[in-house]
Amino acid sequence: MLKSGYTFYHQILDWMLILVVVIGVVWSVLTIRDWVCKFCCFPMSYMILTGERHYTTKADINKLIVELGVLGTFITQDVNVIQKKIECLPWIQQVSVRKQWPDTLKINIVEYIPLAYWNDLQTMSTTGIIFSIPKEYQDNNTKLMPSLYGPEGSEHIVLANYYVFNEILKSINFPIKSVKMDRRYSWQLVFQNNVHLKLGRNNIIERLYYFIKIYPILLHTINDNNKCIEYIDLRYRSGFAVRWISNSIVAVLCNK
Repeated sequence: MLKSGYTFYHQILDWMLILVVVIGVVWSVLTIRDWVCKFCCFPMSYMILTGERHYTTKADINKLIVELGVLGTFITQDVNVIQKKIECLPWIQQVSVRKQWPDTLKINIVEYIPLAYWNDLQTMSTTGIIFSIPKEYQDNNTKLMPSLYGPEGSEHIVLANYYVFNEILKSINFPIKSVKMDRRYSWQLVFQNNVHLKLGRNNIIERLYYFIKIYPILLHTINDNNKCIEYIDLRYRSGFAVRWISNSIVAVLCNK
């Protein structure tokens, strides 16, 4: 009889323990739910902007986000909408947007790296992508970047040759101001000292190396006669022609 009462007593304790555990679990779930709901009802209020940026400002991004209207909460806000909006900026190469608990947007921006102006209207990236930059930066970049010219769709050809020309001319320290390919695939370079170099259509690399070879001759003439060159025409089978600033053209015939 004593043993039966002892067992009943332990059963009561077990049930009380189970009840306490159940109450604790329910209370914890309700508390967590209320806590999550409380914070998840907060709209996205802060922004962290990362990435190496030359043109994109926080004001630009704020303006775009405001145009989307009222932002959602941590759970409801679709970051893809924000990402697509920012990608509309023409100088943006890539954007990633993610949410940081409880109310922050983390936005990482990758811009195109500008290399040159293209046909005086747009900017070309280091990989040949044509894009536009904000107007307030255009005048500053004009002083720093070369200009590339060519028919529509020829940007990759012009860029590739620009890299080749630049590498060849390093030996005589002749910075390129502009490279132009016309519709007849004829090439012309302008150096930073405003000297024009006409290469023509054929054997342009060979002609550029030839220019490096004959440049000491021209430099000697410049130093002795205090003359300035307007252009050098290498479109000859043998020799080249020079137009001096005085408008006189001198043909120099020699074996290549």
